[in-house]
This record gives sequence, C-alpha cells and structure tokens, in this order.
Amino acid sequence: MLQNIQNNRFKDRRLQYIRTHQEAFDVEPTFPLSLFEELIVEIESSLCVTPSCKVEGSRLLGGRFEVCPFQKKSWPQLLTHTFKFLDKIENRLGVRINRDSFEQFAGAYIGSGKIMDNTIGVHLGSKLEDSSVMMYIHFDTEQDCEELARTAIALDGGHYSDELTQVLIRDMTVISFELFFDGRSHMELGPVAPARPGELGNRGKYLTPYIQKYFSQKVNSIFRESYALKISFSKAYATPVLGFYFKNIKDIPKYFRFNSLGDRIFGFYQSQSCILYNVVVVTEPELENSRLENFYLYYIRSEEC
Repeated sequence: MLQNIQNNRFKDRRLQYIRTHQEAFDVEPTFPLSLFEELIVEIESSLCVTPSCKVEGSRLLGGRFEVCPFQKKSWPQLLTHTFKFLDKIENRLGVRINRDSFEQFAGAYIGSGKIMDNTIGVHLGSKLEDSSVMMYIHFDTEQDCEELARTAIALDGGHYSDELTQVLIRDMTVISFELFFDGRSHMELGPVAPARPGELGNRGKYLTPYIQKYFSQKVNSIFRESYALKISFSKAYATPVLGFYFKNIKDIPKYFRFNSLGDRIFGFYQSQSCILYNVVVVTEPELENSRLENFYLYYIRSEEC
C-alpha cells in the first residue's frame, strides 16, 4: 500500500517536472510528448528527469526530455519501455525509425554486468521530421569496459586516431543513439573525466591529459572548476561537443556568458529544486565568443527529494 502511494507520488512529480518546463518555454503538448508521458507513468521505479533547452541564436527548442532510473544499476530495466515507445511512434507516423545500431548494441550486451542503465527521451525539433528519440547507455565506471567501447566505436563508424581511440576505449562512460523521425540516426561516444581524479572510478586517466594537450586554455580552466567534462565524439560531428557538469548552478555564471535566451533559461533553472547536476553543452569554437549563441543547457532532477 505504502509502496503504491510512493510510486504514484513519483509519477506525479515526473509529470510535474516536464509540464513546468513546457510551460516555462511555451512548448506545445504536441505529438509525441503525449506518448512520452504515457511511457514514463508506466515505469514503476523512481526516475531522474532531465529537461533541456537547445539554443540556436535567436531560436529556442525547449521540448527536450529524458528519464533514467534513479537506482544505480538497473540495466536492462527500461529496454522493454524503450522498444514499446519506438513501436508506438512508428505506428503513429507510418515510418521506420532506424534503430539498427541501438538494437545491435543492446542485443549484444543485454546481460552485461558492465552497463549501469539506459535513458530514454524525446527531442522535439522545429519540424516533426527533425524530432528524435534519444537513448543513452551508461557504463560502470568501476569496471574495464573495453569490449563495450570497441563495439560502440565500430557501430559509430568514425575514423579516430590511435591516440583518441585509446582515450575512447579507456574512458568511455556513456554512448548515445539519436534516432530521427525521418530515418536518420547517429551515435555519440562519450568519454568522461572528473575534475578531481577518482570521483568517477578509473575514468579520466586518459581523457584528462588529452584535454590538456589538444584543447584550449579556456576549456581546461573551466574543466578544472567543474565537476566533470564529457566530450562527445561522433562520425556525424565536425568538431567534438563538450558537456561541462556542475553540482552548484551558481558556479555557471563564473565561466559562461549567454545570450538573452540563455539568460532566460538559466534564470528559470535557478528557480527549480531537487537538481543533481546542471550541464552546459557547447563546442570549443563557440566558447571563444563573448556570449554563447549556440549551446544546450540541461538539468538533472531527482524525484526523491
């Protein structure tokens, strides 16, 4: 009885998180957000909810939401929900979403003890065909995940130097699959380094010197003051994408200046509670501007607070 009451409270809270974000950024509750809400209330365990905003100059895309189990090791708990969500979108649109790489990876490692969990999310584009389903798979940072990393590199199909390949093999912590409604898809390979060694198991021993060697002084200085830096590499990207994680949102204005849309987003984020991490996602060239014009901002909220 008490468990059911708690589960219902969690479900109400996750919907509240999503709808508060929608209202703040004038996101219409259009397809497929209704399907996504149906999906997440079917999940019985506690979740983390990650709303985000993408800014492209004067354009704001605020309909971006992901969920992930709060418990540390839950793989493959969300897989059934993930495939059900993809099936529903395909049936509604009458299209085939290219999920081949995701299915290959998930199928190969469905019983792996080296995977922590997977997230599932939806990103609304300016047009329906530019919308996507987003999935992340997180590796166990306490274990050697070389086999998983090599499989992910092969599925991505990108060509990386031997030096970078070693970084990916040793420090990859997360991979993602973005599946667009028009049939496009791409992967991201995400090695992560904590600013303080040891915060994320063995991760960062290869990525940290790589950052010091190949990235600007500004990237390195922000990295040292953050909690962690994830660098996303992909065959689809001309330049890597940097994700700076902060536990305290008040630290962000010390290192980033945003355009007016960014200031609006940041102001809203500051007013929210139960936030575990705040993340600024940007490319290195964009950091050289006096104010950021093209970036993502997201925040990870817990239901258990």
